[in-house]
Amino acid sequence: MAESCHYHASADASWQCQPCQRKYCSECIPGSRANYQGLGPECPLCRNPVEYIGASNGAKPFWQMGLFYFLYALKPGPLVIMALAAGASLLISGLGLLAIVALVGIVALVSRYNLLVIERLASGQLEAPGISDALDGNSAPLFLKVIAMTLIAGFVGYKLFALGMGVVQVYAFVLLLLAPAAMIVLALEHSLRAAINPLKLLQFTLIIGWPYWLLWLTTTAVSAAPNLFMAIAAEKLPPWSLGPVIAATTTYFYIVTSAMMGYICLSRQQKLGIQADPDDDNLFMEEEAFSRARALADAQILMRESDFQAARQALVDGLRRHPNDEALNERYYRLLLATQDKKALRELGPHLLDKFVQLNRPHKAAELYLATEPVPPITKPEVRHALAQILYQQHKYQPAAQLLNNLHKENYPQLDAAYLLLAQVYIDGLNREDLARKLLQFVRQKFPDSPLRSQVETLRKVLNSSEAAN
Repeated sequence: MAESCHYHASADASWQCQPCQRKYCSECIPGSRANYQGLGPECPLCRNPVEYIGASNGAKPFWQMGLFYFLYALKPGPLVIMALAAGASLLISGLGLLAIVALVGIVALVSRYNLLVIERLASGQLEAPGISDALDGNSAPLFLKVIAMTLIAGFVGYKLFALGMGVVQVYAFVLLLLAPAAMIVLALEHSLRAAINPLKLLQFTLIIGWPYWLLWLTTTAVSAAPNLFMAIAAEKLPPWSLGPVIAATTTYFYIVTSAMMGYICLSRQQKLGIQADPDDDNLFMEEEAFSRARALADAQILMRESDFQAARQALVDGLRRHPNDEALNERYYRLLLATQDKKALRELGPHLLDKFVQLNRPHKAAELYLATEPVPPITKPEVRHALAQILYQQHKYQPAAQLLNNLHKENYPQLDAAYLLLAQVYIDGLNREDLARKLLQFVRQKFPDSPLRSQVETLRKVLNSSEAAN
C-alpha cells in the first residue's frame, strides 16, 4: 500500500527527507526537478535535498503485475531486439567463420538490452528502452562479465567435485537460486565482483524478502517456456524457420524475466538504495506559477509545524513577487489570525481586506473580517460598503450597520447606495424603522437625482404601509 504524504493524507508521497522523517506529495514540493536549482528539490523544513520515491511508492506489488511483464516485451524496443535476434539466426548459417562473430555480437546486444531493462525498471522508468539505448558501448564489457560469471561459477563447481557429488548438487541448486539476484546486481552496479559475491547476493535476497522466491519461481517457469513452445511447434514449422523462431521466442521470454527482475527492484527501491530520477517533465511550471506554488506550499508546511516566523517569511517573499495573488494574501491573513498578532491585524488587516475587495472577492473579505477580534479599523468607505453588502446578505445585520454608520462624514460618491443599504439593515434585521425613515429622508434631500430614487421611494412606501397597519 502506498505511503501517504505527511501533510496531505489523501495524496501519495512522492518525496522523502530522511533527516526530518517526512514524506511529501507533489503539492508540498511543486513543479519538476527542472524548476529547482542546484541539487534539486529541498525539504521545506531543513533545506536538505529530498529523495524521489514517487515511482516506488506508487508501484503495485510484484505479483499483481503479471500481464505487464508480457506486454512490456511486446513494445517497440523489445520487438526490434527480437527481430534482430531472428534475423541474425537466418544470416549466421551463411556467414562461415563470421558466424561466430555475428553470434557473439547479437548475444552481447541481447544481454546488454536485458540488463538495461532491469536497470531502467528498477529506477522507475516503465517504458521499454529503445535499441539505441542499448548501443551505449557497454554491450561488450557487460557481456564479458556475464561470460566471466559463468566461467567462475563453472570453475568453482569443478573444484567442488573433489568433495563429492552431493556438494556439487547443493552448489548447483544454490547457483540456480541466486541466478536472478546475480543478474540484478550486475545490471544495477555493473560490477563483476558484486555479482559473484555470495554475501552481496544473500543480502539482496534478504532485502527483497519473500517476493524474491516468488520471483525465482516465476522466472524459472518463464525461462522454460521457449523449450515447451518449441516442443509443441517444432513439427509444425518448416525447417528454415526453426532458428528465427527459437531466437525470437527465447529473446521474448528473456525480456519478460528481465522485466520481472527490474520491477521487483522498483517495489523495493528505497530499501535497495536505488536513486531514481522522476520522469516529471509534464509537471514543469513557469517561473511565476512555480514561485507562487512553492511559497504557498512552504508556508502551509511551516504553519503545520508551528514555525510561524519562517512561514511568515515565506509568504512575505511570495507576496513581493505576487502582491495580488488571492491565495497568498488569504494564507498570510490566516497566519496573522493563527498567531493572534493583533498589532499586525490592526495595521495590515484593513489593507488585506481592501485587497480582497479589489480582487472582487468581497465574500472572502467578509469572512476574514468576522474572524478578526477585535475587528480591524477600516477607513476606506468603499471597503466598508462592500463588506456591509455581503454581511447584509448573510443576515449579519449588526456588523453591517457598524460598518455603514456615519459614512456621510466621508467623501464617498456612493453614499446614496450605502445609506439605502443601511436603511434595509435597520428594517430587516434591527427593527429600527425610525432610523430607516431618517436615512431615506436624508438620501432624498441630499441626492435628488440619484438613480436609486425609485428604490428609496418604494422603501418609504413600505414603511408608511407598515406604520398605517399598526
